[in-house]
Amino acid sequence: MSQIVIAFISAMLLCAVLLAVLYYLLPRHFLAAQKNARSNHTIPARQIGGLALVPTILILLGVFHSLTGLSGSTVVLLEFSGWLLWLTGLLDDRYDISVRLRLSVQLLGAVLGVAALGNDFQLFTFLPFWLEFCLLVFVMLVWINVTNFMDGLDLMTVSGLGIPVLWIAGFASLGLAGMSAGYLAALIAGAIIGFAFFNRHPAKVFLGDSGSLPLGMLSCFALLLFAQETSIWLALLLPLYYVLDASTTIILRLREGENIFEAHSRHAYQKAKRAGRSVWAVIGSVALLNAALGAAVFIWLLKPELWVELSVCFAGLAVASALLLKFRAS
Repeated sequence: MSQIVIAFISAMLLCAVLLAVLYYLLPRHFLAAQKNARSNHTIPARQIGGLALVPTILILLGVFHSLTGLSGSTVVLLEFSGWLLWLTGLLDDRYDISVRLRLSVQLLGAVLGVAALGNDFQLFTFLPFWLEFCLLVFVMLVWINVTNFMDGLDLMTVSGLGIPVLWIAGFASLGLAGMSAGYLAALIAGAIIGFAFFNRHPAKVFLGDSGSLPLGMLSCFALLLFAQETSIWLALLLPLYYVLDASTTIILRLREGENIFEAHSRHAYQKAKRAGRSVWAVIGSVALLNAALGAAVFIWLLKPELWVELSVCFAGLAVASALLLKFRAS
């Protein structure tokens, strides 16, 4: 059994056990999110998923550090950013802190996350280092918020983000991607699967900000490593549904003068759910899409030629766009 598989299973079991302990020991009202006009869950849910998921990833990252190929300074920066975002998210879940403070900490977490990539990391060779650094900080900040807002339906994080990072772990285990991205992706995917036992429909537990904020930073870090090892376009293809749903929603909200950092229910998947589609129909569609996108990336990794990459990217964009339009037309 490969070490990446062991990392995945360890994260899955530890997260599931920690979450089970928290679920039965914490008071029922602790971090309970009642249904409101923006809710998409069918029963009152508790935002305690992040209390188990994030510590699982960060603790096991330290345990498997020597196998990941990540430098000590990289791990320290990731740990500091992860715990900082975790604590901030927990405070926000509990006390509803100000948007300014929340965004300031998210920005700091993104700066630390990008700094963890190291001085030799570069995706755009035509850009000066400082400009690419600022661009990547912006990308990570956006992804942190995307991960937060997309955790709005039972199993959406599992199908929308868990499957893409699981593909990266699988690619690494087959020698088609780097071990650094592979180990981190395996820990993330394993923890998400452990969380899925409590997030399955009808969900009793959601991540909360304590889970979604650091998960966004860590998953973005893994995707950036994968992008450097393979292609930026392939790294975008894996979580393409998240990218399209989030970007189109931001554009629609900006056009209507809304505050894009406030909670809402304007995502395509939320619209599909409210139009009468079942949770399983929505989640199943996203899961099948991400399975297909991962298979397409796998084909390119086996035959890394330009025409294959272009075919894979255009086909993936077409299928993902079709699903998005189908949801929005609901």
